[in-house]
Amino acid sequence: MTRHSLCRAALLASSALLAAPAFAQDWPPAFQPLPDFYGYMTPEESMDTFYLPPGYQLEQIATEPLLGDGIVMQWDYQGRLWVVETTFMLNLDELTSATPGSSIVILEDTDGDGVLDSRKVFAEGLVLPRALLILEPGKVIVGEAPNIWLLEDTDGDDVADVKTALTEGNYGGLGGSIEHNPNGMFWNIDNRIYNAYLDEVYRWNGEGFDVERGISITQWGVAADDQGRLLRQGNSAAPSMSFVPDTYYGRSTIFTRNRGNHEWVGGPSRDANRVWPIRPTPGINRGYVDGMLDERGALIELTAAGGLATYRGTALAPEDYGSVFVPEPAAHLLTMSRLFDTGTGMHLRKAYEGADFLTSTEERFRPVFAATGPDGALYVLDLYHGIVQDAVYITNYLNDWIETHDLDETHGANGRVYRLSHESGTASEVMDLAALSTDDLVALLAHDNGWHRDHSQRLIVVQQKQDAVPALRALFSDSPSALGRLHALWTLDGLGAVDTEIALAALASSDRDIRAAGLRVSEALMASGDQQVTDAFLGLIGNTNNDWQVQYQLAASSGALDDAHRLDAMIDIIAAYGANYIALDAVLSGVPDADVPALIAALFAVEAPNTGIANAITTAVTGLTRVGTAEEVAALFDQIAAPERAPWQRNAAITGLEVVLAGAADPGLAPPLPRAPTGSWTVDDLGTPHYAAFREAVGTADAEQAAIYAAQRAANAPPRPTSALETVDGVPMLSLAAEPTALLALTEDATLATRVTGLTYLVTWPGKDQ
Repeated sequence: MTRHSLCRAALLASSALLAAPAFAQDWPPAFQPLPDFYGYMTPEESMDTFYLPPGYQLEQIATEPLLGDGIVMQWDYQGRLWVVETTFMLNLDELTSATPGSSIVILEDTDGDGVLDSRKVFAEGLVLPRALLILEPGKVIVGEAPNIWLLEDTDGDDVADVKTALTEGNYGGLGGSIEHNPNGMFWNIDNRIYNAYLDEVYRWNGEGFDVERGISITQWGVAADDQGRLLRQGNSAAPSMSFVPDTYYGRSTIFTRNRGNHEWVGGPSRDANRVWPIRPTPGINRGYVDGMLDERGALIELTAAGGLATYRGTALAPEDYGSVFVPEPAAHLLTMSRLFDTGTGMHLRKAYEGADFLTSTEERFRPVFAATGPDGALYVLDLYHGIVQDAVYITNYLNDWIETHDLDETHGANGRVYRLSHESGTASEVMDLAALSTDDLVALLAHDNGWHRDHSQRLIVVQQKQDAVPALRALFSDSPSALGRLHALWTLDGLGAVDTEIALAALASSDRDIRAAGLRVSEALMASGDQQVTDAFLGLIGNTNNDWQVQYQLAASSGALDDAHRLDAMIDIIAAYGANYIALDAVLSGVPDADVPALIAALFAVEAPNTGIANAITTAVTGLTRVGTAEEVAALFDQIAAPERAPWQRNAAITGLEVVLAGAADPGLAPPLPRAPTGSWTVDDLGTPHYAAFREAVGTADAEQAAIYAAQRAANAPPRPTSALETVDGVPMLSLAAEPTALLALTEDATLATRVTGLTYLVTWPGKDQ
């Protein structure tokens, strides 16, 4: 089979810059056979193993010995590359790498030839750090389970000399599973810091974190599009997207459904999960399972994905802007998908059919992290490792593959960084942002390269450059760049400088993204009773131009209204948009727990049949039944059974009771993700964990950390009165103080008798004949 030729560029420095030229061959490339060599390949040799679409160029900008085993990278304000080097799974003799052997290094191109040639060790002696965030020159945040540290270089020598704990005991567990520990530390356009596998969101206050509750269940990697809609990566599925920011769903203890957060955006099929390795990939953990590999022996779907990036630069093809790149180290490739606005949400679609964006025939090519660089190119971090599976989950099958092919022979510490560009792209100027004036930083908020916009905003906000406010107001008002205006708005918010005038202008904007952001930045003004902003907010209800993002944000932000306006506005929003469960969950998340009975009474007061109101009744009854006191549940039963209750309202309420007590399906849940037709994981002993004792020890550490984390959560949570709902022999039961006579009377209604009788079996009270 003919393969695409990849010629080598000349050696430019001691750390060689090797480039694959733009391709002119047909696409997709021919499928290749298994390699006959699985050992260490030099950086020069590795370059002959790659395949790219026509027009793209691949360059090596850092290799060993300059770089070790890197798992996370980030560019600083000076254009230098910071990499977290790990000691993860170096071999099969030392299953745990939870020893102080990890480092954070700074790599720099000192002679301007495009190659990173200088290495400085900023911090060492770390234990498997998982997250990195550069706050400002000399200040770096590091997530090292179970703590988050602020590392500071106070004397300008690029070496950390002060280490301060920002949070202790809740950023994963030391000795716990790497796959189930937090990571991310992603600074988003809203000036909040988001993570994966952690339900906390942080805001930097100049000295530490202000903490908000959030939602995060995915495994490795956080990214966002231009508007700040978060994407998170699970190991075995395409990225999910949050249309509603995490923190809104941390507000309520009654409404726990969170549609619009971690929504599947791959459509009704599993196409977004499909991968196209360039050759057979038997060396995956469940390669023995039917349906994991296709007829050619190649991985069918993502299985070890993480470290995703939303490309927002200038050096790839113009049509690539906004695309999502996902590293898949088990299949030696980098996927590329495009995001589309469907008019009702976002949709993710693979960029190529039958091929993936960057593939390699080399077993040790392990892309684990991708990011847009200051020059507008896409960068890929290669762990260059034989083993990429945590020993906790290594099966007998995979262990045999590793041993047979000597994949735990590491050849030392290795790491590589690749730059990807396109012949039609344009490189952005790399500059030292920290040396620029405030006005110059503000001007960069309208730059074509999202890296410049993001980092200029972050620097202004972290350093609280209040002198930027006049220029920011001018940029927000006058810039022809919608993205420039959006960043200006969020930067003003980060400086605490959004006033009534700015808020009103944002809410009246013709740009949907500025209007949606305007709703968020207006919340503090509404909460303080600003009547002008409140009136503008209320005026948007029913006047969103059918824009789904504005509707979702309007729903979420309604919880910030003051007491005089909140409940009425919520009812209007539910009536207008509550047929959509994302909008419904967003608005209900903002109902104070104490106001839920009043909400239910207001919903029942709506006389005309309305789908949104009916959905809200079902959801509200479900929530209150789960956590309400005996008195609250008894009052709820009386409301449901009231003689004036309309049949459509009563039906919706009874459905809510059935969800809790009878195990009925919650009608608001997202459709289940289509599942791949894979076979049994138990085939002889191939799927048995090979390191059972180690797995047990890690499981114990995970359980101990989970208990600590739960105790912290319970201590910080507002106390709740005792719920009427109990579990008796695995069956939910409501325990009331008195007979629910009004509910029992509904059994006389022939249309309800069966349903109500079934529910009363699951309700107990003093004197009930059991």
